[in-house]
Amino acid sequence: MRSPMVIGRGTAAMVAGAVMMLSPLPLVAQGAVSGQVAVLEKAGTVSADLANSVIALELPVGVKPKLKVAHALVTMHGREFIPHVSVLTIGSTVQFQNQDPFQHNAFSNSAAGTFDFGLSDRGTTVDQVLRRAGVFPVFCNIHARMSAYLVVVATPYYVQAGTDGRFTIAAVPAGTYTLHVWNERGGDVSRALVVPAAGVTDANAQLDARGFQTAAHKNKFGQDYTSAGGERY
Repeated sequence: MRSPMVIGRGTAAMVAGAVMMLSPLPLVAQGAVSGQVAVLEKAGTVSADLANSVIALELPVGVKPKLKVAHALVTMHGREFIPHVSVLTIGSTVQFQNQDPFQHNAFSNSAAGTFDFGLSDRGTTVDQVLRRAGVFPVFCNIHARMSAYLVVVATPYYVQAGTDGRFTIAAVPAGTYTLHVWNERGGDVSRALVVPAAGVTDANAQLDARGFQTAAHKNKFGQDYTSAGGERY
C-alpha cells in the first residue's frame, strides 16, 4: 500500500489563526477538557486510526505559553516508522533510530521546515530539533511505503486520542481557546472553545475522511521512486 500524501491539508489551520480572548485567562482556575473524535467514513469502512488523531488548544492572541520541550523517539523497524504519529511542542527534539539490518533514510519536505538525514545503517541514531509549528510528513527515500507524521504545536495543551477516539487534556486554565483536531485522513477541524474553571466534558469533533484517497508521494528530490513497487532493499 502506497503512503498517503496529505501535506497542506489542514496544516495551516493547525498552526495559524487564533480566537480573540473573550475573558481573562486565570493562572489558578484549571479544569480538564475531554471529548471524543469521530471520523466519517465511506460506507462499510471502520475507523482504525483514531489513536493517530491530535487534539490541541491554541491560546488567544497575546498569550505566550510556557512550552515544555520533549525528546521523542521514532524507530525505523520492519520497514516502518514507529510510532506513525508523534505530537511535540516547538523546540522539542525527535530522534530517528534505525533498528533494521539494512539502510534507511528519514526526510521531510514540509512547508514548516525541511530535513534530511541521509542514509543510516543499523544502530544509527540522528536527532532533529523542531523549531516551527506545523505538520511534518516524514518519508524514507529508500522505501516508498514508509511514512510518519510529526505534529508540532505551539501550546502546552495537547494530546493524542485513544483507540476509541476519546481524549482528555488535564489542567487547562479557564479561558477561550481554539480547539484543533487533526487526523492524517480527515484533515483538520477547528472551533472556538470556552473553558470554564470546571473544565469541559463535551469537546467533541467530527472529521470527514470520505473523500480521502491514498496517493504515492515523491522521493526527497521530488521525483517518482524508480524501482518496482517503489521499494529498494
